[in-house]
Amino acid sequence: MTVGILLLAAGESTRYRAACGRHKLLEPIAGEPMLARSYRIARESDLPVAVVLRPEPLALRDCINGARQILLPSAGIASSIAAGVQATADWQGWLIMLADMPWLSPTTLQQTARALEAHPLVRACWRDRPGHPVGFSRGYYTQLAALSGETAARALLAQREVYLLATQDAGVVRDVDLPSMLSGEK
Repeated sequence: MTVGILLLAAGESTRYRAACGRHKLLEPIAGEPMLARSYRIARESDLPVAVVLRPEPLALRDCINGARQILLPSAGIASSIAAGVQATADWQGWLIMLADMPWLSPTTLQQTARALEAHPLVRACWRDRPGHPVGFSRGYYTQLAALSGETAARALLAQREVYLLATQDAGVVRDVDLPSMLSGEK
């Protein structure tokens, strides 16, 4: 069963830019741009990876040179998921990974993919706090491909039984929202 990672990086980083004047996915985390680090972590899982991002800024595309890139002028996270799922229709499952979560472990991605073999909907959690990645099996293709706007897959998660995969990885709940978040980097 081919389960792949959709690394979502199509956000405009509006709040972050307002706070510090630059795109958060270009911020350095342990010496590499955040998007490059998230992409490296995804690749280290040995799962197929596709990155969903906007055509601009080019600096984002450049920092993941060689990656399978799905470009769209995103109307929101749900549209990004839909475009990614449609472009990877040959996959049997999708792990939704957010690019502003650069502390996630490749092992957690592998564990989430394996859990999809037994559960159609999987969400990684840490200390009972749900986070990312969220895994969807092939049975969700039609619903995922039809998503639009900003609500993402929350409606699917709310109406279905979700298997919560307990992990030891605090990275499943740690994201970068404001510049002050970078001060606690690993």
